[in-house]
Amino acid sequence: MERFALTTCIRRVWIMSGWLRQEAAIAAGMLVVQRHQVELRNEEEEGLKVGQQTASSGGDVGVDSQGRLRRVRLLDDYIVPFECGL
Repeated sequence: MERFALTTCIRRVWIMSGWLRQEAAIAAGMLVVQRHQVELRNEEEEGLKVGQQTASSGGDVGVDSQGRLRRVRLLDDYIVPFECGL
């Protein structure tokens, strides 16, 4: 009888550990999706801010190495980020 009880106990623990693994995988997936949505929202807000700044100041817009829009100054041979003072 003890052997049966031990087997049942081990089986319950094994089933619960499977549930916990599934819950952990689902939670990790939800975190990744949430982080991606926050990044998209931040990129949209940045784009709107840059668009509003350039519209109000009449400046030119360029794209940096990460693909984000930035205000730039066009000189004769160079494109300089707007934040760089001359």
